[in-house]
Amino acid sequence: MQLFPERAGRGDRRLLSAALILSLLFHVAGAGVWGFFGHRIAPAVAKLFPRPSPTPELVAISDAITIEKRSVPRPAVRAKQPQRTQPRRLAQLAAPFSLPVPTLAPVPTAAPTTAPTTVPTYRPERGTIHHSRPQPTPEPRPAPVIAAPSSKSAFSRQQIAVLDAQFSKTIAQAQHAITDVPMQRRPPARNPDQQRYIAVMAGTPEQFLSAQGECTSIQVSAHGALVDRYLRCVITYSDGYFEQVSFPWVFRFTRRNDPFQYEDGSYHPFPMQPPPDAFVLPHPFALSRAICSFYRAECQSVITRERANGNQPATDAQ
Repeated sequence: MQLFPERAGRGDRRLLSAALILSLLFHVAGAGVWGFFGHRIAPAVAKLFPRPSPTPELVAISDAITIEKRSVPRPAVRAKQPQRTQPRRLAQLAAPFSLPVPTLAPVPTAAPTTAPTTVPTYRPERGTIHHSRPQPTPEPRPAPVIAAPSSKSAFSRQQIAVLDAQFSKTIAQAQHAITDVPMQRRPPARNPDQQRYIAVMAGTPEQFLSAQGECTSIQVSAHGALVDRYLRCVITYSDGYFEQVSFPWVFRFTRRNDPFQYEDGSYHPFPMQPPPDAFVLPHPFALSRAICSFYRAECQSVITRERANGNQPATDAQ
């Protein structure tokens, strides 16, 4: 039994602290030595304690189990032998012939002198001066003289007069051939208008007033409460005949009953109107049943002249 146990504990602690300090100093000194001299000592340590090479694993591919004893292959280090370069031979072309090369004699040169001399080192040569001689001025050549035509090759006045007469006669004949041409007659019509003439002359005023059609106003004029319009209509008659007619007389409406005053696009019927009293038919006019229904004699005269002209249009002068 210790009388002073605290003193024993203090001694143990001092020893432990001293051991720790010594161990720390030893490790620090060892780390410093290894840091400075480790790269030199590592190769020697590797040679003393070599690492074993790993043994390759055998994998069975087939189902049969075989036991074999194989030696571990060790890589053999072969010394590198210097490669010998094979000498290359260049193909030489045999010259079929050789040309002799002329050699020039060496040019003699004077030896250089260091001492200055006043005597020239070359031989002066005398030159000659050539004076150009004045060239003689060329003499002007006379202009060539053109000989006048002899009187033997020229035409006489009588011959010229005969030629003028022949030329005038030829020109007169050509002009006469152009102007003296017989009158050309019109050929007969390929499709005679006999059926059309019969259909035009078959109309009557009553048939015209009861016909139906579609009309367009082509000219308009207003006079107070009345409106006068020139119309172009496509008329269909009771027998099935139809025609397009531009009326030479006016259609008169009141402002209230004017069928063309509406712009709604719908049709507004109105009765046909005969030519007004004392209306004179203008000439020339186009043949139509609507006109010939009221002016039969004048239409018949036009038809007679057209038949005489080969069923071609004929004017009043023909």
